[in-house]
Amino acid sequence: MGKLCYPKTKNITYNVRLLRSPFAHKNSQYQIINEIETSDPESAPNSINDRPEVRRKWIKGLRLCVLGVVLAFIAHLALLLKLAADSAANGYGWSSLTSAVYKGDCDSAHQMATGLHVLVNVIVLALTGASSYCCQILSAPSRARIDYAHSKRVWVSIGASSFSNIWYAPLWRKVLWFLVWGTSIPVQLLYNSFVYVSIGATDYGIMAAPSNFINTTDFSDWSVPGDLELDKVLGMNLESIQEEIKNGSFEKMPYVTCTEFFSQGYQTDYGTLVATLNTSKKIFAWPCQLGASDGDLTMHPGSDYSNGYSCALSTTFNSDGYYSYSNMLVAGSDENELGSCYAQKVSPACQLGCSLPIGLVVLACICLKLLCVVITAMEQRKEIILTIGDAIASFLRRTDPYTVNNCLMARSNKGQPKTVLHFKNDYPWVSVFSKAVPFRAGQTPPPQPKRISNTNTKWLYAVPRRLFGFLLILKAVIIIAAIVIFAASGSISGMGEISAERVGALHESRMSFPDWGFFPTILAVNLPQAAITVIYAIYNNVLTRTLLCAEYNSYAVKRKPLRVSFPTGEQRGTYRLSIPYRYSIPFLATFTTAHWLCSQAIYLIQFVPRDSSGDFIFDRQLNGLAVSPFGLKMMMIPMLLAVGGIILLVQRRFKSTAMPLAMNCSAAIAAACHPPPGDELAAEKPVMWGEVNIEVANLHTHMGEGLPDLKTECRHCSFTSHDTRKPDPEVVYY
Repeated sequence: MGKLCYPKTKNITYNVRLLRSPFAHKNSQYQIINEIETSDPESAPNSINDRPEVRRKWIKGLRLCVLGVVLAFIAHLALLLKLAADSAANGYGWSSLTSAVYKGDCDSAHQMATGLHVLVNVIVLALTGASSYCCQILSAPSRARIDYAHSKRVWVSIGASSFSNIWYAPLWRKVLWFLVWGTSIPVQLLYNSFVYVSIGATDYGIMAAPSNFINTTDFSDWSVPGDLELDKVLGMNLESIQEEIKNGSFEKMPYVTCTEFFSQGYQTDYGTLVATLNTSKKIFAWPCQLGASDGDLTMHPGSDYSNGYSCALSTTFNSDGYYSYSNMLVAGSDENELGSCYAQKVSPACQLGCSLPIGLVVLACICLKLLCVVITAMEQRKEIILTIGDAIASFLRRTDPYTVNNCLMARSNKGQPKTVLHFKNDYPWVSVFSKAVPFRAGQTPPPQPKRISNTNTKWLYAVPRRLFGFLLILKAVIIIAAIVIFAASGSISGMGEISAERVGALHESRMSFPDWGFFPTILAVNLPQAAITVIYAIYNNVLTRTLLCAEYNSYAVKRKPLRVSFPTGEQRGTYRLSIPYRYSIPFLATFTTAHWLCSQAIYLIQFVPRDSSGDFIFDRQLNGLAVSPFGLKMMMIPMLLAVGGIILLVQRRFKSTAMPLAMNCSAAIAAACHPPPGDELAAEKPVMWGEVNIEVANLHTHMGEGLPDLKTECRHCSFTSHDTRKPDPEVVYY
């Protein structure tokens, strides 16, 4: 910073208020739109900086969004066509709500599902990033919109997402904005359940037989009901059962072990059960299968053998909403002593399923989003203010007439410390047009000169009070949820899958399994995904606002070129908006990981019964919501990292203590951009904010009759390419 030599100042007497502007601006440098009666002020004449190469540079930035959505569309279309072809090979069409694309061992099914879920989350990440970028461009104001708003004493949000910006935008941009975000909702609520794993739950028969059944060849003196058709109930006759037991196809178990295995909710490892009785010579047999309505193993509906017998899995539904299991009792044989059990070993079977209608809905959403992004890239608005650098450059080229003599204007934030409140505006600026009081000639009082503050302000004060309060609530909810989840115990330690060995642990880990239907279950599964997206949007807004203020404040400590969307001269070009890559990449990685972990912790699970021949029975399938306690704990790790990261971030302090906290307020930024004469090309050069060499009038306050006037030295601060010096706390500025 160079040493400044101040010219001799004029002594002008003021009666408390500044009576006239101390330095003049050429009216040709700007265009006042106060009296323009138009529904779209952006139709006002374009600026002198409207150059073809500027438009091409900006469109090239948006082309990255178009490319991202196109790649997401191609990836999803290829996946959809592949799954549709595999479904057609298994007899399913496009109208099938659920389809099977693979049938085989469970490990392979789970591995394929995990890989496809990774692809799905990458597609969602690309769509989310493109949507966020596109919506910020749609809500970004043009210079004409800012001029019109300032004429009404309304400030406009710069560089940060603002619903008020889009609320006052033309109808076509409102529609585009809502379509871009609206097409993300079905993707968030459905896409993670596009692919899922179905587990085969074996229907099996139970036979109670005498203990010497294995070695008996003559069954003539045994009591066998005449209408008992073992082939239908067990899938085999007595001779076949004996042969299978002898050749090792059945596993012998003691009574206690047998009770444990057949007291599980669903069977995947075992089929037919033979229970031997020590005293009886009677043979009983009855079928058990997975009920399609309540997830319970019940007697076969309408079976001739259902009366008087109960399944080995005797389930009752408790008042607390979870299943419990009683000991195995063979109905009608209470007087007999139960010996050992023989359980038929079966190979666990799973299938990889998909919902083609969900794939079509997601495809339609991606197509509509792509159309909206392309239209956004083709719009003809000029001089869009996307970044803080765009705003500074625009106001340096054409100074704003409504913020003259108010170089220390700052956005008033009630959360700021009292030492900063003297930056508060002398007259009201609002962010809502309905509350605006337009400038009126001769009636609008000029602003008062102000002193700088040497308060070392935290980044925390760059966040509006309401937004920060909502952020605190979210932090508390996340921390409480983390405490509850980490304190809870669960017997399932895996993520994203329930293997055959752990199927029986479903109820032990207190997972209710009501059959709500396919789509209600999908919505329940994906609601946490939508919640994470909301948290992402809030954290992104907080991060944007703090880093925007930090970038603005950095110009008070170091001279550097402006970072703009359409660079000219020595300006720096950029494709990012407000968040530097060193923050945005870890931020996106954290929430992408949280999304994927959520899909592995809370997910759709489907049980499909298999008959005694091993064939799936799809009309009795059961859809449910599966929760992995271990997965929930893993999911909370990136969420807690995000909480800790944002807490540490807002504790940082701004480098300059003198610069006002403009935040995202267009009026405060414009007030800091009134450079000295001869600096018309400041926007093209490296600039710095500070006290500038300019002739300003001293303030003389009339103290009363017979008393000398109080003389106060006044100076001016601005962004400039000329030499600056650090503002003096003992001097007032306007």
